[in-house]
Amino acid sequence: MANVREEKRLETPQTADEFSFPMAKAYDIQVEFMQRLFETIERQEVAIFESPTGTGKSLSIICGALTWLQRNAARDEAEGAVGEQGKEAPDDGPKPDWVVAYEQRQGLAGGRGSSGRAAKAEARERFRRWEAATRRREARQARSGDKWQARSAAAGSKRTHSDEEEEEEEARMVVDACGSDGEGAAPEIERLLARRRAGHVGSDGSESSESEPDEPSETKVLYASRTHSQLQQFVGEIKRTRFAHQIKCVALGSRWQLCTNGAVRRSCATPQALNERCIELGAGCALQPRGHTALLDFRDAVTVADIEDLAAAGRAAGTCAYYGARAAVAAAHVVALPYAALLSRSARAALGVQVRGNVVVVDEAHNVVDALLALHSAALAHRAVRLLLDVLTRYVARFWRRLGPANATHLRHAVALLRALDKFMRQAEVGGAARVLPVNEFLHLAHADHINVYRIDRFLRESRVGRKLNMFAEKRAAGSQPPPAKRPQPDTQGKRPQAHAPAVSSSALPAPPPPLPPPSSTLPAAAIAALEEFMACLGRPDRAGSRLVVRAVPQADGASEVELKYLLLDPSEPFAELCAEARAVVLAGGTMQPADDVIEQLLPPSSPSAVKLPRLDPANARVFAWRHVVDPSHVLPLVVASGPTGEALRFARDDQADARRLREAGLALAALVPVIPGGAVAFFPSYALLARMHAAWTEAGIVERMARRKPVFMETSSFSSSAEDDVLARYTAEVRRPGSTGALLLSVVGGRLSEGINFADDLGRAVIMIGVPFPNLASPELAERLAYYQDKSNAPRDPKNSMGPRARRFYEALCMRAVNQSIGRAIRHRADYAAILFLDSRYAEPRIASKLPKWITNESISATKFGPALAQLVSFYKRDFTA
Repeated sequence: MANVREEKRLETPQTADEFSFPMAKAYDIQVEFMQRLFETIERQEVAIFESPTGTGKSLSIICGALTWLQRNAARDEAEGAVGEQGKEAPDDGPKPDWVVAYEQRQGLAGGRGSSGRAAKAEARERFRRWEAATRRREARQARSGDKWQARSAAAGSKRTHSDEEEEEEEARMVVDACGSDGEGAAPEIERLLARRRAGHVGSDGSESSESEPDEPSETKVLYASRTHSQLQQFVGEIKRTRFAHQIKCVALGSRWQLCTNGAVRRSCATPQALNERCIELGAGCALQPRGHTALLDFRDAVTVADIEDLAAAGRAAGTCAYYGARAAVAAAHVVALPYAALLSRSARAALGVQVRGNVVVVDEAHNVVDALLALHSAALAHRAVRLLLDVLTRYVARFWRRLGPANATHLRHAVALLRALDKFMRQAEVGGAARVLPVNEFLHLAHADHINVYRIDRFLRESRVGRKLNMFAEKRAAGSQPPPAKRPQPDTQGKRPQAHAPAVSSSALPAPPPPLPPPSSTLPAAAIAALEEFMACLGRPDRAGSRLVVRAVPQADGASEVELKYLLLDPSEPFAELCAEARAVVLAGGTMQPADDVIEQLLPPSSPSAVKLPRLDPANARVFAWRHVVDPSHVLPLVVASGPTGEALRFARDDQADARRLREAGLALAALVPVIPGGAVAFFPSYALLARMHAAWTEAGIVERMARRKPVFMETSSFSSSAEDDVLARYTAEVRRPGSTGALLLSVVGGRLSEGINFADDLGRAVIMIGVPFPNLASPELAERLAYYQDKSNAPRDPKNSMGPRARRFYEALCMRAVNQSIGRAIRHRADYAAILFLDSRYAEPRIASKLPKWITNESISATKFGPALAQLVSFYKRDFTA
């Protein structure tokens, strides 16, 4: 955690009213949730909070965290007042002048004590004075500049000579000096945002005579969730509380979500295209703010706003909501953002989100391990390498005379790396089977270990060369080429004009460009993005727990293509970076079991970060788990060990080819379905097993038998979200149809319908798990992760079992986390009720049963034969659940 100053401890509120909880009566678990959350933040800890869906988790997070935020602000003011009366904070001795100046700009003054409060108040007042003066100055400039702009526009309209346009277009294709483009936004906007954060550069690029003070950043709650709809719901919950009138909340989104330029949106069919178009337009976009006032006005207009609110506000104000939202971050008390924006350091930097000293809340945190691994993994296909090698080679041959020495060298190294990758991947096509290699070994085998991949990664990010290559490829695709340079041009780093490129050998960069083939319709935008993502990962070859997978990926035409996939096996390093800066980190979710596995992956005892930061020791991570608000009598868990004919219900990998067991599962389901009122959702381990069982049941007439009592709907493996939406809509309509006897939905664990979908009330009176969804051990990625965790445990392997105890726990945890998400779809509120049926005897085994949520199993669960299980189910649905 961040090294926060010593401070007077805040007392934990005791009642729902003290937390300003908006409901008339709070559940006991909601009050306890808010208390434990308040204490976690105050004590600067890492904690896991498990509160089942339907228990008001979002409101508890809001009221607990924002109550702490307000009381912390009151403590700051009180300590600041004491400081103004002359009570000095303890001092550790003199500090360098640059440290004092930095802390004064940041409002820290040493980061502790009353002097810090006074400095922060002074910084805030200084910024407000500067802000008022800036508004007055820009208003005067706007009035006096109208005539100048009109004259400038008239003069500019005369400069339409085609040669000048071509020359300007060609100049835009030349790579700028590294660092000149920043994040790739419009330079004017980036300058304004940089000045607001830490700079003193004027709007014209020169040093400002009146230096701008930094806007003091409020202590924040950074709330992250997986989907846009979950963020929208969270902001909506804030609006239900009194905090909506007392704080500022901003939701951060992508350009695709926040672009307010209708013409740009209509011309771009994909997010990548819109990003490129936005960056290309730069300050030429009519809706990008011109000056500080537009950004400040947008910031002031933001109170509690989700992405839709921000986009609407941007359209109403005629300004860019994307940059306006970024400008509103400093003044916000709550920032809602997706996983990718919080868990990636580069994304946080690009958005101006600071973690240091702030509270981090990650909701739906059962996904956080997978999200960290996905964000720090990347794949690169052979066709992307070939395309980039072709485009980049021709680009360098075309523009090498206009490139500065440093950029020419970087591009030469990038070409060399692409050639090495291309050769390695062509040889891998002959090799056949997938291979898993340490990154340094891969670079050695590819004969690229002499290339500084870190510098290439940095060059790609800072120079934004991808935009230049895309413009160059667009010209080729359009069938025209940039005109040849008429004279040597000065390089982009301000050096003298060059007739030659002395830093680059003529063999590496031949002066005469090769003849170009006919224009191609393929543009390298996606390939460039893939290369940048891959290089960002490859740029850290010594990172612990990283591997490179070389494999052949089947294509739609039946052929295969070699792919390089960088894997991060250990998520603890990027998570430790987050924890090191934050004041407190809270991982919250409806189903966090098995929580011990989450702690072990994110805070391993052997983590170097745990040594540097004692609070990251897993023994200090607290876990809070609450039972459901629903009465235990409203939930019936049953492990059905055998079917109607007595055949065992067990579907391990070897059993899935047994026709008798497949048929027995269908007979059991057909006998259970008529007893269940309303809708029932059955989950299968995989699409393959679902398809196999459905085919067997159809052939035996079992599906027809089921359909006589309840219509049967089946999820498909289609990648189209509309297909699943259609299945869900038809299932919902049938269940809610007047006079309906319900319906049966066949779905897949880990599929689109297994998470984030509510099967409340009659939509889910039963959840049926058929089989145990253990992940596929044939996956090289999974095999490598299992081996990695087993090796870290230093525990000997059982000679009778290829999987060691640590790997076995990890493997089972992956499976049961997915199961728990699926079975949590049914019970959604206090008055709800449902049966949870497990059609596989393995769920009664202690190692599996212990990983089920306690509110479902009530501490223990045992296997039952089909007859007694059916009798219990009939009795369960005869109860009066309204009592």
